[in-house]
Amino acid sequence: MSRTIRTTFLGALLSTTMVVPAFPAPPPVLSARQQVQHLLRRLSFSASPQEVTAVQNGGIAAWLALQEQPDKINDDGSELETLPTQLVNGGYPDYNIFERAVVQHMILTPRQLQAKLELHWLDHFSVGLESVGDPAIMYHYDQVVRANALGNFATLLCAVANEPAMLIWLDNNWNVGPVANENFARESMQLYSTGLYRLNDDGSQKMGPDGQPSLNYSQQDVRQIALAMTGYGVVIDGNNNDPQTRFSVQYYPGNHFSGPLTFFGKRQKVPNDGTAINYVMNMVAHRESTAAFQVKELLQRFVTENPSPQFISDIVAVWHKHENAPDQIAQVMAAIANHPDFDLAYHGMLKQPVESVFQSLRQMPGAMQGTADVTPGDSLLWELNGLGQQLFWPVSVFSFYRPGNLAGTVNTGTVLDKTGVYANITSAQPSNPYTDTYINIATLRANIGSGRGSDVASYLMDALLDGGTPAQLAVLEHYLGGAPSDNDISGAIWLLLNAPDYAAN
Repeated sequence: MSRTIRTTFLGALLSTTMVVPAFPAPPPVLSARQQVQHLLRRLSFSASPQEVTAVQNGGIAAWLALQEQPDKINDDGSELETLPTQLVNGGYPDYNIFERAVVQHMILTPRQLQAKLELHWLDHFSVGLESVGDPAIMYHYDQVVRANALGNFATLLCAVANEPAMLIWLDNNWNVGPVANENFARESMQLYSTGLYRLNDDGSQKMGPDGQPSLNYSQQDVRQIALAMTGYGVVIDGNNNDPQTRFSVQYYPGNHFSGPLTFFGKRQKVPNDGTAINYVMNMVAHRESTAAFQVKELLQRFVTENPSPQFISDIVAVWHKHENAPDQIAQVMAAIANHPDFDLAYHGMLKQPVESVFQSLRQMPGAMQGTADVTPGDSLLWELNGLGQQLFWPVSVFSFYRPGNLAGTVNTGTVLDKTGVYANITSAQPSNPYTDTYINIATLRANIGSGRGSDVASYLMDALLDGGTPAQLAVLEHYLGGAPSDNDISGAIWLLLNAPDYAAN
């Protein structure tokens, strides 16, 4: 294709004057197919046109019902490598293999609702490899998050609070009475459970007598809760050479503060044993503001950064109804998907960097391979790092961005890096021994079932832009011509991935 045609296509699809694009207004009524595409972008890492058709034919309710029970979905083959069971000379010959396994799974697993909640909870319960220092401990943490991602919130909170990665990350590994380390106690309330301020069920702040927002807990509560959770330590068994089983959490009674404790306005009977953390976490999981705090964040990550008070209060009611159910989070997600406000958020928020990359590889078809020279998906780790969202490396306890501030993930550098990521996955060839992640054009052609430019254009527009507009389709058909080459198709995919419309989730 000539440079003039390529430039014309860029002009039609790209916005070079704005870092954060202004998305087009959604259609007044979504078609049945657009409803499915919207659902699969928000509650999964998207899907190919064939998968969209299957969900459309089977019904959204059936898809949700199955996804809410991930154990009923065959997950074989979602991790492409065998994880090491032995250290070599006391270290890891492949330091990235555990992180790659998580990335491979999120992209390849058919348990997509679970994978999307896994990403959410990894952001919510932010933990970083830089501080933890051991990728196998991070992988174990991810597995615990994944296993509880659709379960009960209190159970999930207790599970992550007892994980070696969390104890190391927020210093509860060094929390010894009577002089306690307050780091985990503070963050477990402010970020992980009930929030700093008391909330109404619609997410609004409750005001105190002075007209100021009412605090959910005091500094004295933090100190006392920190004392309540003393006595835990992460132990590495020097005689065990298996990186996945050599670590554990031990409770040391001599390091636990056993004196009287008063928090949340009353004397507490904290057990003097290894269940002390669970005692506290169960309490904060059921605090009055926890439901609104958690629901608002779920809506901000999955639906809209500005959920209405009615939307929040409606879902909070579902949260409370299923508060003790083992599938509480699954019930909440189903209620979110079935709420009238869900479809109103169509194309109404940015994709996270992880979503942009993972979705492209599921919509197109992406492939990951290992050779003598490369490992499957390794390049994605460095590319996600450039985009500011490498899963094991959050920038702070607030993760990669605070809920409601997705625009903070976009700047000139990440926009340019994203064009490079898309270039890598669209221009790579499976015959190249250094290619580990790419869009497989041969498989794509087979999925399309036609080599005509107009058919290819229609397929790509449906896969990446929900069909797009007639004007966009006409430009793409002109770009591809009558019988596009593989390079033409790769170029068209790259251009669509860089379109402002694709940046919208």
